[in-house]
Amino acid sequence: MIYTMNGMTTQLNLQADKLGDYHGLSSHYSGAGFSGMNFKLHAVTDGEFAAWVDKARAGGPTLDEKAYADLVKQSQNVPPAIYRDVVPNLFNSIATQKLAPGPGPAEGNSAPSLSPKREG
Repeated sequence: MIYTMNGMTTQLNLQADKLGDYHGLSSHYSGAGFSGMNFKLHAVTDGEFAAWVDKARAGGPTLDEKAYADLVKQSQNVPPAIYRDVVPNLFNSIATQKLAPGPGPAEGNSAPSLSPKREG
């Protein structure tokens, strides 16, 4: 699980052989809110993608340290966000934990136990 190791990163690659919409979901159970961790992928032409990038760069917030701090707060079922820009070296600051990681699950905010209760 390289993504849990300080300073280690992975890359996500996608090869969409056909245009269309595809359903995606989180591959690892991560507690409360897991059922809402899904998304729709839109495989589009290069021209449509370039137009989307231009539109995204024309408005919206910049992903900076404050925006990242808001993203790492515990939440559930948050709609996707589009950022027009990212401050330089933000990814490296996150990967090397120059920026502190988000808090773990809040007490009382975890999924119910799957173990049977013992009585007696």
